[in-house]
Amino acid sequence: MAIRYSQSNTSEAKVPGSSLRQLAMKWTLTVLWRTAKGPTRRFLENRLFSPRRYQTPASQTLILESGQRFQVQVKGKTVQCWKMGDGPAILFVHGWNGRGVQFHHFFDRLAQAGYSAVIYDAPAHGESQGQATNGFEFAETVRALLNPDNGLDIRGIIAHSLGAATVIMALARQEYCPDAVLIAPPLKLKKILFESFENAGIPEMIYKTMISELEDNLGYDFEKDDPHLVMKNLQSRFLIVHDREDHTIPYEISREVSENAPNVTLHTTEGLGHKLILTDPSVIELAVGFFHRG
Repeated sequence: MAIRYSQSNTSEAKVPGSSLRQLAMKWTLTVLWRTAKGPTRRFLENRLFSPRRYQTPASQTLILESGQRFQVQVKGKTVQCWKMGDGPAILFVHGWNGRGVQFHHFFDRLAQAGYSAVIYDAPAHGESQGQATNGFEFAETVRALLNPDNGLDIRGIIAHSLGAATVIMALARQEYCPDAVLIAPPLKLKKILFESFENAGIPEMIYKTMISELEDNLGYDFEKDDPHLVMKNLQSRFLIVHDREDHTIPYEISREVSENAPNVTLHTTEGLGHKLILTDPSVIELAVGFFHRG
């Protein structure tokens, strides 16, 4: 789920012959779905819902070793988590193909503000169990960590990419809704996902069937739970940080949503793209300052 985000006006969509390749893929998959549904489903689950494991530098491994390890259970999978530092916590939520330690640039500044960091590897990511996962499981992981029985005292959330969208889906099902910083969030998640499936040449009948099965199994509904539809009705305050030159998640969606939701503020950056935005000192200062007053 949400492996390859794309914009309809990307250069990839304009490459000659790309439409023919999409048509050929759709025809092939339609035939295979009808004649060998089981193997075709496994192929698509591996392609669409199996993330690449984050390549963790040795320096980030040392950071993880300094944290307090703990685990939570999400839909039968063990999710590996860490608490970095002392004090009330800010929960960090990574995106597809990421892991919690990629937020390490935030940790020192967060400690200076009197907070600890809670990070984790989502199902099928990093050290957590599973070979495949999806955005609904991402949301359930956020809910598991917000459970007060964990004793984590989470005061806010900082999330990136797919993780940011699934935070909204999680908070829509929570009594406790902390404020959140959403970095490069795909807030029209259904639209972006379905466009990415189309660009990959997946027949509509097939991907809608697979998504519907996930909705039934995990209790979500894209028609009701799409982040841009529900976030304006939540008690939380949201700060969106999005780069104008993000070629992975369209900036215009964040701009549009922020203009129509009274609890959302948009901060626009320039020249950071989709990933460097997590390392920029001004973004880090802004995000921590959103929670730290005084």
